[in-house]
Amino acid sequence: MRQHQLTNLIRTGHWYSLKCSWKSVRSPCSPDLNSAAPQLHPASNPETIPVPVSTVSVALVFGVFSVVQQLAIGARRGSIVPEIVSVDVPELPGGPDQDQILCRTLQLGICGTDREILHSAAPWVPSGESVLVLGHECLARVEAVGSAVTDWQVGDLAVPAVRRSLPGERRRLDYLPLGRFTERGIFSEHGFSMPLWLDRSQHLYRVPAELADIAVFTEPLAVAEKGINEALHLQRARLGTDVWGTDPPQVLVTGMGPIGFAAGLACVARGWSVKMLGRDRDDTFRARLAQRFGIRYQQLADDTFAVTDLERDGVDLILECTGSDELMVRSTAVLRSCGVMVWLGSLRPPQPPTLDIAGMMLHGLLNNHLHIGCVNSAPRDFHDALKHLGQLKTTHAAELQSLITAKVSLEDSLWHYQHREPQGIKTIIEYPT
Repeated sequence: MRQHQLTNLIRTGHWYSLKCSWKSVRSPCSPDLNSAAPQLHPASNPETIPVPVSTVSVALVFGVFSVVQQLAIGARRGSIVPEIVSVDVPELPGGPDQDQILCRTLQLGICGTDREILHSAAPWVPSGESVLVLGHECLARVEAVGSAVTDWQVGDLAVPAVRRSLPGERRRLDYLPLGRFTERGIFSEHGFSMPLWLDRSQHLYRVPAELADIAVFTEPLAVAEKGINEALHLQRARLGTDVWGTDPPQVLVTGMGPIGFAAGLACVARGWSVKMLGRDRDDTFRARLAQRFGIRYQQLADDTFAVTDLERDGVDLILECTGSDELMVRSTAVLRSCGVMVWLGSLRPPQPPTLDIAGMMLHGLLNNHLHIGCVNSAPRDFHDALKHLGQLKTTHAAELQSLITAKVSLEDSLWHYQHREPQGIKTIIEYPT
């Protein structure tokens, strides 16, 4: 396999990278060295899907370097099929640049955002490229540090931030408008499914060694923490600083996926009363796991949102984690006076249904509701996520482990980028260490 010519060196403001050129090369399971056609690659599911393997060149440092090829997961413009791509990762004989940190991915979470990127067939690739390297839920280990780095050492564990502001931005990064930031593995910057990557200390969060087995869940938990923190901040601004303190809120979580469980755990860690709403029967794995965390579970039914006394039977906070517009509209019927709904989930419906939006608006107006859209997270939320994971590790260690319902190798991960297990919560890719 010939190497690419490395051209167009650019500086992104976060790390040094190259514009990438792509070609189809042999699949790991193909005996034909000259074939450029997509090959079938076995997945962990009995189904198989086409897996063209391509090559991308990613430069990690200025100067002269040799290149080794490693594998990553890629989303190509014009295709809904995930690819195993070969990434040209430079060796660093002199170590990272003075303020850079070389990290190795240990575990990588697969989530709905990855699937949506693939389903769109239009990933936000870095400028001039045709493929986006996926991966944004990551546990990594520090492999080397630059000469000016004093707060990180080789062997430290870290979770990386996803969003990074462009140079010169002053607004809080999780509230920047589109085009004023990049997001690793999501928007205009390659992600962490490549085994080795460079970053800087301001984008890394330290992971205690005792949380290594569950820290890959930090990023989705941080998103839920952000929604709750924003709701709490706004409630205290309008209702007083003691609201939801000595008198905790009643919380409804809609959805049983990774974000639904993250939302539930963020409430449990705060000592709040929380109910999870889903379509599963009471005797299923996910319903039982929710109850083991101390979350009350209710199966969705026609009369779920029928309440006779709103202030007695309603809730103060709804964490909507399904992305279903129908469920969002229906669930507002149980939101008490001055209640808050946070949108944590999203979907791309084929066509909008007809809903009673006017009724929802009237109910919200009369009851002074707040509706908060939440995506990404602030440093505060990553710190809260790690704190609460540590807290829950002491009380629900087995339950936390049960959130990870599948562990696969990178080569066997592709099926999971297009499918969900019926009772699955979080699938992670494990990398060689």
